[in-house]
Amino acid sequence: MHRYLTEKRTKRKVLAHISGVTSSKPGASLVYPMPSRNVSLRLQGLQEKDSGPYLCSVNLQDSQGTVRGHSSKTLELNVLVPPAPLSCRLRGVPHVGTNVTLRCQSPRSKPAAQYQWVRSPPSSQVFFAPVLGMKLGC
Repeated sequence: MHRYLTEKRTKRKVLAHISGVTSSKPGASLVYPMPSRNVSLRLQGLQEKDSGPYLCSVNLQDSQGTVRGHSSKTLELNVLVPPAPLSCRLRGVPHVGTNVTLRCQSPRSKPAAQYQWVRSPPSSQVFFAPVLGMKLGC
């Protein structure tokens, strides 16, 4: 029996189990030892680039190598990325009657970060509805 776990968009094999021998890319392993009907894949040290479709394919072959059965299924992996530390600054001169801009941004997050400004006590609260932004919360 041949089992393959493949990154579908790149067609790169992540793990293969052929004729009793398992081979895999670094960070990929089977959860249960073979032989097993459960070919769950463990991925360690995930990066955002690991997101995408993964294909699990099982081929049943006879002793001559002829394929007698085949089954496959695709699963989508979406690796979440927490927001990077915020970078905030004041633009303008805060004098009575002037305008200032309070700028705050996070270089990346997945999904897009939500931003919210709140005026801290003891002053009364000023609330702006959350803003979704890929790069800036302004």
